[in-house]
Amino acid sequence: MDNMMFGRLLRAARQRSLMTMEGLAEASGVSGRAISDMERGQSLPRPSTLSELMDALALDDEERRRLAQAATRRTTRTVAVPRQLPPDLMVFRGRTAALAEIHRCADPVRAPGGHTVIAAIAGMAGIGKTALAVHWAHQVADRFPDGQLYVDCRGFDPTGSPLDPGEALGGFLRALGVPNGDIPATTEQRGILFRERTASRQLIVVLDNVRDSAQVRPLLPGSAESLTLVTSRNQLSGLAAFEGASVLNLDVWTPDEACAALAARIGERRCRAEPEAAAELVALCGRLPLAVAVVGAQLGATPRLPLRLAVAELRATRPRLDGLTTDDQRVDVRAAFACSYRTLDEATARFFRRVALHPGPVVSMEAAAALAAVELPQAGRRLRALTAAGLISRDADGHHVLHDLVRAYGSELADQAGGVAE
Repeated sequence: MDNMMFGRLLRAARQRSLMTMEGLAEASGVSGRAISDMERGQSLPRPSTLSELMDALALDDEERRRLAQAATRRTTRTVAVPRQLPPDLMVFRGRTAALAEIHRCADPVRAPGGHTVIAAIAGMAGIGKTALAVHWAHQVADRFPDGQLYVDCRGFDPTGSPLDPGEALGGFLRALGVPNGDIPATTEQRGILFRERTASRQLIVVLDNVRDSAQVRPLLPGSAESLTLVTSRNQLSGLAAFEGASVLNLDVWTPDEACAALAARIGERRCRAEPEAAAELVALCGRLPLAVAVVGAQLGATPRLPLRLAVAELRATRPRLDGLTTDDQRVDVRAAFACSYRTLDEATARFFRRVALHPGPVVSMEAAAALAAVELPQAGRRLRALTAAGLISRDADGHHVLHDLVRAYGSELADQAGGVAE
Protein backbone atom coordinates (compact mmCIF):
# COMPACT_ATOMS: atom_id res chain seq x y z
CA MET A 1 0.00 0.00 0.00
CA ASP A 2 2.87 2.42 0.82
CA ASN A 3 4.50 1.61 -2.53
CA MET A 4 1.28 2.35 -4.41
CA MET A 5 0.73 5.61 -2.53
CA PHE A 6 4.27 6.76 -3.26
CA GLY A 7 3.91 5.76 -6.91
CA ARG A 8 0.71 7.81 -7.33
CA LEU A 9 2.27 10.85 -5.64
CA LEU A 10 5.43 10.64 -7.73
CA ARG A 11 3.48 10.33 -10.97
CA ALA A 12 1.19 13.24 -10.03
CA ALA A 13 4.20 15.43 -9.14
CA ARG A 14 5.94 14.59 -12.41
CA GLN A 15 2.84 15.38 -14.44
CA ARG A 16 2.34 18.69 -12.63
CA SER A 17 5.93 19.55 -13.53
CA LEU A 18 5.14 18.72 -17.19
CA MET A 19 7.95 16.17 -17.30
CA THR A 20 8.04 12.89 -19.13
CA MET A 21 9.56 9.91 -17.37
CA GLU A 22 12.63 10.29 -19.57
CA GLY A 23 12.87 14.00 -18.72
CA LEU A 24 12.77 13.28 -15.00
CA ALA A 25 15.43 10.59 -15.41
CA GLU A 26 17.70 13.03 -17.20
CA ALA A 27 17.13 15.86 -14.67
CA SER A 28 17.57 13.68 -11.57
CA GLY A 29 20.17 11.15 -12.65
CA VAL A 30 17.83 8.32 -11.63
CA SER A 31 17.30 5.67 -14.29
CA GLY A 32 14.04 5.64 -16.20
CA ARG A 33 13.57 1.97 -15.29
CA ALA A 34 13.81 2.80 -11.58
CA ILE A 35 11.32 5.68 -11.93
CA SER A 36 8.92 3.42 -13.81
CA ASP A 37 9.13 0.78 -11.06
CA MET A 38 8.45 3.41 -8.40
CA GLU A 39 5.44 4.87 -10.22
CA ARG A 40 3.97 1.38 -10.67
CA GLY A 41 4.36 0.69 -6.95
CA GLN A 42 7.07 -1.91 -7.47
CA SER A 43 9.67 -0.22 -5.27
CA LEU A 44 10.45 2.66 -2.92
CA PRO A 45 13.50 4.93 -3.33
CA ARG A 46 16.55 5.17 -1.07
CA PRO A 47 16.79 8.53 0.78
CA SER A 48 19.46 9.83 -1.61
CA THR A 49 17.40 8.84 -4.65
CA LEU A 50 14.29 10.47 -3.18
CA SER A 51 16.21 13.69 -2.60
CA GLU A 52 17.42 13.72 -6.21
CA LEU A 53 13.88 13.20 -7.50
CA MET A 54 12.40 15.95 -5.33
CA ASP A 55 15.11 18.41 -6.33
CA ALA A 56 14.56 17.68 -10.01
CA LEU A 57 10.80 18.18 -9.60
CA ALA A 58 11.32 21.46 -7.66
CA LEU A 59 8.73 20.46 -5.06
CA ASP A 60 7.57 22.84 -2.35
CA ASP A 61 7.87 21.97 1.36
CA GLU A 62 4.39 20.45 1.64
CA GLU A 63 4.85 18.26 -1.44
CA ARG A 64 8.28 17.12 -0.20
CA ARG A 65 6.81 16.20 3.19
CA ARG A 66 4.05 14.10 1.68
CA LEU A 67 6.36 12.34 -0.76
CA ALA A 68 8.90 11.62 1.98
CA GLN A 69 6.17 10.26 4.25
CA ALA A 70 4.86 7.96 1.51
CA ALA A 71 8.41 6.71 0.82
CA THR A 72 8.92 5.61 4.43
CA ARG A 73 9.13 1.84 4.64
CA ARG A 74 6.91 0.32 7.31
CA THR A 75 7.12 -3.30 8.37
CA THR A 76 3.56 -3.25 9.70
CA ARG A 77 0.63 -1.04 9.02
CA THR A 78 -2.84 -0.99 10.49
CA VAL A 79 -5.43 0.11 7.98
CA ALA A 80 -8.10 2.15 9.72
CA VAL A 81 -11.67 1.10 8.90
CA PRO A 82 -13.96 3.91 10.07
CA ARG A 83 -17.46 3.10 11.34
CA GLN A 84 -18.98 6.53 11.75
CA LEU A 85 -22.62 6.00 10.82
CA PRO A 86 -25.14 7.08 13.46
CA PRO A 87 -27.43 4.28 14.72
CA ASP A 88 -30.28 3.21 12.48
CA LEU A 89 -33.66 4.20 13.94
CA MET A 90 -35.65 1.25 15.28
CA VAL A 91 -38.84 3.18 14.43
CA PHE A 92 -37.90 3.69 10.77
CA ARG A 93 -40.84 2.81 8.55
CA GLY A 94 -41.85 3.05 4.90
CA ARG A 95 -39.88 4.81 2.15
CA THR A 96 -39.96 1.73 -0.08
CA ALA A 97 -39.99 3.75 -3.29
CA ALA A 98 -37.26 6.14 -2.11
CA LEU A 99 -35.03 3.25 -1.02
CA ALA A 100 -35.45 1.61 -4.42
CA GLU A 101 -34.50 4.89 -6.11
CA ILE A 102 -31.31 5.23 -4.04
CA HIS A 103 -30.40 1.63 -4.85
CA ARG A 104 -30.79 2.50 -8.52
CA CYS A 105 -28.59 5.57 -8.14
CA ALA A 106 -25.90 3.47 -6.44
CA ASP A 107 -25.83 0.73 -9.08
CA PRO A 108 -22.97 2.35 -11.08
CA VAL A 109 -20.60 1.94 -8.12
CA ARG A 110 -17.86 -0.53 -9.11
CA ALA A 111 -19.23 -0.80 -12.65
CA PRO A 112 -16.56 -1.20 -15.36
CA GLY A 113 -15.20 2.22 -16.28
CA GLY A 114 -17.16 3.70 -13.41
CA HIS A 115 -16.80 7.13 -11.91
CA THR A 116 -17.45 8.69 -8.53
CA VAL A 117 -21.11 8.18 -7.64
CA ILE A 118 -23.01 10.86 -5.74
CA ALA A 119 -26.62 10.48 -4.62
CA ALA A 120 -28.34 13.45 -3.01
CA ILE A 121 -31.54 13.41 -0.94
CA ALA A 122 -33.22 16.82 -0.99
CA GLY A 123 -36.38 18.01 0.70
CA MET A 124 -37.98 20.34 3.20
CA ALA A 125 -37.07 20.52 6.87
CA GLY A 126 -38.33 17.56 8.88
CA ILE A 127 -39.00 15.36 5.85
CA GLY A 128 -36.73 12.54 7.11
CA LYS A 129 -33.67 12.92 4.86
CA THR A 130 -31.13 11.93 7.52
CA ALA A 131 -33.14 8.95 8.72
CA LEU A 132 -33.44 7.66 5.15
CA ALA A 133 -29.75 8.16 4.35
CA VAL A 134 -28.57 6.47 7.54
CA HIS A 135 -31.04 3.59 7.18
CA TRP A 136 -29.97 2.90 3.60
CA ALA A 137 -26.27 3.19 4.42
CA HIS A 138 -26.66 0.56 7.14
CA GLN A 139 -28.47 -1.71 4.68
CA VAL A 140 -25.60 -1.70 2.18
CA ALA A 141 -22.63 -1.28 4.53
CA ASP A 142 -21.33 -4.76 3.70
CA ARG A 143 -20.86 -3.68 0.05
CA PHE A 144 -18.23 -1.16 1.21
CA PRO A 145 -15.66 -3.11 3.24
CA ASP A 146 -13.37 -0.13 3.86
CA GLY A 147 -15.91 1.52 6.13
CA GLN A 148 -18.28 4.44 6.44
CA LEU A 149 -17.54 8.11 6.97
CA TYR A 150 -20.24 10.44 8.32
CA VAL A 151 -20.33 14.13 9.12
CA ASP A 152 -23.09 16.58 10.01
CA CYS A 153 -22.24 19.59 7.86
CA ARG A 154 -24.52 21.83 9.97
CA GLY A 155 -25.81 23.57 6.86
CA PHE A 156 -29.03 24.62 8.57
CA ASP A 157 -28.03 24.35 12.20
CA PRO A 158 -29.91 26.74 14.53
CA THR A 159 -26.97 26.92 16.94
CA GLY A 160 -24.11 27.96 14.68
CA SER A 161 -22.59 28.41 11.25
CA PRO A 162 -22.11 25.65 8.64
CA LEU A 163 -19.17 23.31 9.16
CA ASP A 164 -16.00 24.38 7.37
CA PRO A 165 -14.99 21.72 4.80
CA GLY A 166 -11.41 21.83 6.11
CA GLU A 167 -12.63 20.82 9.58
CA ALA A 168 -14.66 17.98 8.11
CA LEU A 169 -11.65 16.79 6.11
CA GLY A 170 -9.52 16.81 9.24
CA GLY A 171 -12.00 14.48 10.93
CA PHE A 172 -12.12 12.19 7.90
CA LEU A 173 -8.32 11.97 7.66
CA ARG A 174 -8.00 11.11 11.35
CA ALA A 175 -10.68 8.42 10.92
CA LEU A 176 -8.63 7.02 8.01
CA GLY A 177 -5.56 6.70 10.25
CA VAL A 178 -3.64 9.85 9.36
CA PRO A 179 -1.77 11.15 12.46
CA ASN A 180 -2.60 14.70 13.54
CA GLY A 181 0.92 15.85 12.73
CA ASP A 182 0.59 14.68 9.14
CA ILE A 183 -2.69 16.49 8.40
CA PRO A 184 -1.99 19.54 6.20
CA ALA A 185 -3.03 23.00 7.35
CA THR A 186 -5.05 24.13 4.32
CA THR A 187 -8.37 22.83 3.06
CA GLU A 188 -6.95 22.37 -0.44
CA GLN A 189 -4.06 20.20 0.74
CA ARG A 190 -6.36 18.23 3.06
CA GLY A 191 -8.64 17.58 0.11
CA ILE A 192 -5.74 16.30 -1.97
CA LEU A 193 -4.59 13.98 0.81
CA PHE A 194 -8.18 12.77 1.39
CA ARG A 195 -8.58 11.86 -2.27
CA GLU A 196 -5.23 10.07 -2.22
CA ARG A 197 -6.15 8.08 0.89
CA THR A 198 -9.52 7.09 -0.56
CA ALA A 199 -8.38 6.43 -4.15
CA SER A 200 -8.26 2.66 -3.74
CA ARG A 201 -10.93 2.26 -1.07
CA GLN A 202 -14.55 1.17 -1.12
CA LEU A 203 -16.30 3.58 1.23
CA ILE A 204 -19.69 5.09 1.96
CA VAL A 205 -19.36 8.80 2.70
CA VAL A 206 -22.49 10.39 4.18
CA LEU A 207 -22.52 14.19 4.09
CA ASP A 208 -25.55 15.14 6.14
CA ASN A 209 -27.37 18.46 6.28
CA VAL A 210 -25.19 20.30 3.77
CA ARG A 211 -25.79 23.95 2.97
CA ASP A 212 -24.91 23.97 -0.73
CA SER A 213 -22.86 22.31 -3.46
CA ALA A 214 -19.73 24.28 -2.57
CA GLN A 215 -19.64 22.65 0.86
CA VAL A 216 -19.78 19.18 -0.72
CA ARG A 217 -17.10 19.38 -3.41
CA PRO A 218 -13.96 19.29 -1.19
CA LEU A 219 -15.38 16.25 0.64
CA LEU A 220 -15.80 13.93 -2.34
CA PRO A 221 -13.60 10.80 -2.17
CA GLY A 222 -11.23 9.91 -4.97
CA SER A 223 -12.51 6.43 -5.77
CA ALA A 224 -15.00 5.18 -8.33
CA GLU A 225 -15.68 2.34 -5.91
CA SER A 226 -17.00 4.66 -3.21
CA LEU A 227 -20.44 6.21 -2.83
CA THR A 228 -21.16 9.67 -1.50
CA LEU A 229 -24.64 10.16 -0.07
CA VAL A 230 -25.65 13.79 0.54
CA THR A 231 -28.68 15.23 2.35
CA SER A 232 -29.78 18.85 2.08
CA ARG A 233 -32.77 21.16 2.14
CA ASN A 234 -31.17 22.78 -0.87
CA GLN A 235 -31.89 21.27 -4.29
CA LEU A 236 -28.13 21.05 -5.04
CA SER A 237 -28.62 21.77 -8.72
CA GLY A 238 -24.93 22.70 -9.04
CA LEU A 239 -23.87 19.28 -7.77
CA ALA A 240 -26.20 17.63 -10.27
CA ALA A 241 -25.00 19.79 -13.16
CA PHE A 242 -21.23 19.63 -12.62
CA GLU A 243 -20.62 16.45 -10.60
CA GLY A 244 -23.40 14.36 -12.13
CA ALA A 245 -25.16 13.78 -8.81
CA SER A 246 -28.49 11.98 -8.85
CA VAL A 247 -30.96 14.01 -6.80
CA LEU A 248 -33.93 12.39 -5.07
CA ASN A 249 -36.56 14.90 -3.94
CA LEU A 250 -38.14 13.39 -0.86
CA ASP A 251 -41.85 13.92 -0.22
CA VAL A 252 -43.92 13.47 2.93
CA TRP A 253 -45.03 10.01 3.99
CA THR A 254 -48.01 8.34 2.40
CA PRO A 255 -51.00 7.97 4.80
CA ASP A 256 -50.14 4.31 5.41
CA GLU A 257 -46.46 5.09 6.06
CA ALA A 258 -47.35 7.88 8.48
CA CYS A 259 -49.75 5.65 10.43
CA ALA A 260 -47.17 2.85 10.54
CA ALA A 261 -44.56 5.31 11.85
CA LEU A 262 -46.93 6.55 14.56
CA ALA A 263 -47.72 2.95 15.55
CA ALA A 264 -43.99 2.20 15.79
CA ARG A 265 -43.71 4.97 18.39
CA ILE A 266 -46.88 4.50 20.47
CA GLY A 267 -47.75 0.84 19.83
CA GLU A 268 -49.79 -1.04 17.26
CA ARG A 269 -52.55 -1.84 19.76
CA ARG A 270 -53.18 1.79 20.56
CA CYS A 271 -53.49 2.73 16.90
CA ARG A 272 -55.69 -0.28 16.06
CA ALA A 273 -58.04 0.69 18.88
CA GLU A 274 -58.65 4.13 17.29
CA PRO A 275 -57.69 3.88 13.62
CA GLU A 276 -59.67 6.94 12.51
CA ALA A 277 -58.15 9.12 15.23
CA ALA A 278 -54.65 7.84 14.36
CA ALA A 279 -55.22 8.70 10.69
CA GLU A 280 -56.49 12.17 11.62
CA LEU A 281 -53.50 12.79 13.88
CA VAL A 282 -50.97 12.13 11.13
CA ALA A 283 -53.07 14.22 8.74
CA LEU A 284 -52.93 17.14 11.18
CA CYS A 285 -49.15 16.64 11.15
CA GLY A 286 -49.21 16.95 7.36
CA ARG A 287 -47.63 13.47 7.30
CA LEU A 288 -44.34 15.25 7.97
CA PRO A 289 -42.00 12.76 9.72
CA LEU A 290 -40.65 15.29 12.22
CA ALA A 291 -44.18 16.37 13.23
CA VAL A 292 -45.31 12.74 13.57
CA ALA A 293 -42.23 12.04 15.73
CA VAL A 294 -43.08 14.98 18.03
CA VAL A 295 -46.71 13.85 18.42
CA GLY A 296 -45.53 10.29 18.96
CA ALA A 297 -43.22 11.44 21.74
CA GLN A 298 -46.04 13.42 23.38
CA LEU A 299 -48.39 10.43 23.24
CA GLY A 300 -45.68 8.12 24.51
CA ALA A 301 -45.44 10.30 27.63
CA THR A 302 -49.23 10.03 28.14
CA PRO A 303 -50.00 6.35 27.44
CA ARG A 304 -53.56 6.52 28.77
CA LEU A 305 -54.65 9.54 26.72
CA PRO A 306 -57.20 8.50 24.05
CA LEU A 307 -56.11 9.42 20.56
CA ARG A 308 -59.43 11.18 19.91
CA LEU A 309 -58.59 13.65 22.71
CA ALA A 310 -55.12 14.20 21.26
CA VAL A 311 -56.79 14.99 17.92
CA ALA A 312 -59.14 17.49 19.55
CA GLU A 313 -56.30 19.20 21.40
CA LEU A 314 -54.09 19.49 18.33
CA ARG A 315 -56.98 20.72 16.19
CA ALA A 316 -57.80 23.42 18.74
CA THR A 317 -54.21 24.60 19.22
CA ARG A 318 -53.58 28.10 17.87
CA PRO A 319 -51.16 28.67 16.33
CA ARG A 320 -50.97 25.05 15.14
CA LEU A 321 -47.19 24.85 15.48
CA ASP A 322 -47.48 25.41 19.24
CA GLY A 323 -48.74 21.85 19.41
CA LEU A 324 -45.57 20.57 17.72
CA THR A 325 -42.92 22.15 19.92
CA THR A 326 -40.31 20.45 22.09
CA ASP A 327 -37.57 21.54 24.47
CA ASP A 328 -34.95 20.56 21.87
CA GLN A 329 -34.51 22.94 18.93
CA ARG A 330 -33.22 20.09 16.78
CA VAL A 331 -36.59 18.32 16.89
CA ASP A 332 -38.92 21.31 16.99
CA VAL A 333 -41.00 21.84 13.86
CA ARG A 334 -41.12 25.65 14.03
CA ALA A 335 -37.37 25.82 14.72
CA ALA A 336 -36.68 23.54 11.75
CA PHE A 337 -38.61 25.81 9.40
CA ALA A 338 -36.92 28.88 10.89
CA CYS A 339 -33.49 27.52 9.93
CA SER A 340 -34.57 27.42 6.27
CA TYR A 341 -36.24 30.82 6.49
CA ARG A 342 -33.10 32.46 7.84
CA THR A 343 -31.19 31.55 4.67
CA LEU A 344 -33.45 33.78 2.55
CA ASP A 345 -32.59 37.32 1.54
CA GLU A 346 -35.03 39.95 2.77
CA ALA A 347 -36.93 40.31 -0.52
CA THR A 348 -37.48 36.54 -0.79
CA ALA A 349 -38.43 36.33 2.90
CA ARG A 350 -41.06 39.03 2.40
CA PHE A 351 -42.34 37.22 -0.70
CA PHE A 352 -42.63 33.98 1.32
CA ARG A 353 -44.64 35.70 4.06
CA ARG A 354 -47.05 37.08 1.48
CA VAL A 355 -47.45 33.79 -0.42
CA ALA A 356 -48.11 31.94 2.84
CA LEU A 357 -51.37 33.90 3.13
CA HIS A 358 -52.77 31.98 0.14
CA PRO A 359 -55.85 30.06 1.31
CA GLY A 360 -54.78 26.75 -0.21
CA PRO A 361 -51.58 24.72 -0.59
CA VAL A 362 -51.27 24.97 -4.40
CA VAL A 363 -50.14 28.40 -5.56
CA SER A 364 -49.86 29.51 -9.17
CA MET A 365 -47.19 31.97 -10.24
CA GLU A 366 -49.92 34.48 -11.03
CA ALA A 367 -51.49 34.16 -7.57
CA ALA A 368 -48.06 34.45 -5.92
CA ALA A 369 -47.28 37.57 -7.93
CA ALA A 370 -50.62 39.13 -6.96
CA LEU A 371 -50.20 38.34 -3.26
CA ALA A 372 -46.66 39.74 -3.19
CA ALA A 373 -47.49 42.69 -5.48
CA VAL A 374 -44.61 41.90 -7.86
CA GLU A 375 -44.28 41.28 -11.59
CA LEU A 376 -44.43 37.72 -12.93
CA PRO A 377 -40.69 37.41 -13.73
CA GLN A 378 -39.80 38.43 -10.19
CA ALA A 379 -42.40 36.03 -8.78
CA GLY A 380 -40.81 33.23 -10.81
CA ARG A 381 -37.36 34.02 -9.43
CA ARG A 382 -38.67 34.12 -5.85
CA LEU A 383 -40.54 30.86 -6.26
CA ARG A 384 -37.39 29.19 -7.57
CA ALA A 385 -35.44 30.51 -4.57
CA LEU A 386 -38.07 29.16 -2.16
CA THR A 387 -38.04 25.80 -3.95
CA ALA A 388 -34.24 25.65 -3.69
CA ALA A 389 -34.51 26.41 0.04
CA GLY A 390 -37.03 23.62 0.59
CA LEU A 391 -39.89 25.88 1.62
CA ILE A 392 -41.93 25.23 -1.53
CA SER A 393 -42.13 22.03 -3.55
CA ARG A 394 -43.33 21.18 -7.06
CA ASP A 395 -45.91 18.49 -7.69
CA ALA A 396 -46.08 16.13 -10.67
CA ASP A 397 -47.93 18.76 -12.69
CA GLY A 398 -45.35 21.46 -11.95
CA HIS A 399 -47.57 23.35 -9.52
CA HIS A 400 -46.01 25.17 -6.57
CA VAL A 401 -47.08 23.62 -3.28
CA LEU A 402 -46.76 24.89 0.29
CA HIS A 403 -46.97 22.18 2.92
CA ASP A 404 -49.75 22.93 5.42
CA LEU A 405 -47.32 23.38 8.31
CA VAL A 406 -44.97 25.56 6.25
CA ARG A 407 -47.96 27.69 5.31
CA ALA A 408 -48.90 27.93 8.99
CA TYR A 409 -45.35 29.04 9.79
CA GLY A 410 -45.38 31.64 7.03
CA SER A 411 -48.74 32.95 8.24
CA GLU A 412 -47.28 33.40 11.74
CA LEU A 413 -44.45 35.43 10.27
CA ALA A 414 -46.86 37.51 8.20
CA ASP A 415 -48.95 38.28 11.30
CA GLN A 416 -45.83 39.32 13.19
CA ALA A 417 -44.81 41.57 10.27
CA GLY A 418 -48.23 43.16 9.93
CA GLY A 419 -49.92 40.86 7.39
CA VAL A 420 -50.58 42.04 3.85
CA ALA A 421 -49.86 45.64 4.87
CA GLU A 422 -46.20 44.94 5.64
